[in-house]
Amino acid sequence: MNRHFKELIISTYDSQYDLINKKISDFEKIIARNDSSEIFHEMVFCILAAGTSAKLAETASEILKEDDFFIKANEREVVSKLKKCYRFYNVRGKYIVQTREFIVSEYGFNFKKLLNSFDNKISLRNYIATNKSFKGLGMKASSHFLRNIGHNSLAILDFHILDIMREYKLIRFSLKSLNMKRYLSIEKTLKDFSQEIKIDLARLDLILWYIKTGTVIK
Repeated sequence: MNRHFKELIISTYDSQYDLINKKISDFEKIIARNDSSEIFHEMVFCILAAGTSAKLAETASEILKEDDFFIKANEREVVSKLKKCYRFYNVRGKYIVQTREFIVSEYGFNFKKLLNSFDNKISLRNYIATNKSFKGLGMKASSHFLRNIGHNSLAILDFHILDIMREYKLIRFSLKSLNMKRYLSIEKTLKDFSQEIKIDLARLDLILWYIKTGTVIK
């Protein structure tokens, strides 16, 4: 493994230790509070974050959060609200409402019931990612969602992370898209690296994101 890369990760973690661990603590508090509306809001953020900036997704999700609009509104109302602040308002508005209605019908909008349905978080992530009733939540977005509510064993393989993995020779090929098999293979590579440096995947993702963008959002 590239020695310089290890040193970069560790030095970045040291310099941004408080920021990164505050963010991780915030994630863990969400799952501890076990508020289904708050958990679904994180899912909404991850649906909106696909293919756009985290900042824009955060802004749009906060607008939808006002007065529990994302819980109460129908599809037309959600689309109309998103149209004012978000590029992909039609498809993502539809995804949000259809996913919400599935969770209501299948789990009574009880996220504890959903989250406790599997013995481990990898199986839970894979279920969410492959179940077509969860709209707009593939492998990356499902991993992102579970990390954002306090789970630390999943990799969020967005283009920033893949770029830096290529740059430092953790992977040696260019990717336009990831099927499930390839996602799991790259995730294992990153997990092996995280175990080697003794920094879990949730923190490692924030470190890599900071290296690439100079920010930590979520």
